[in-house]
Amino acid sequence: MSREAVEVLIDRWMNEPEFRDEMRADPEGTVRRTGVELDEDEWQALRSMDWTASDEELQARVSKIT
Repeated sequence: MSREAVEVLIDRWMNEPEFRDEMRADPEGTVRRTGVELDEDEWQALRSMDWTASDEELQARVSKIT
């Protein structure tokens, strides 16, 4: 996966509340619907994320990636 693809997901997470809601409900399905391809390590990171954390906690974590 390219850095550009990661940035697309992060941008959507940071700027689209509906996308955040979809990620909370179905992170794997939401990413698959975007068409972004992840490698196995990236899928594992996605699966291990605590999606029950507050928006602020998750935004802080996501913003560290950029």
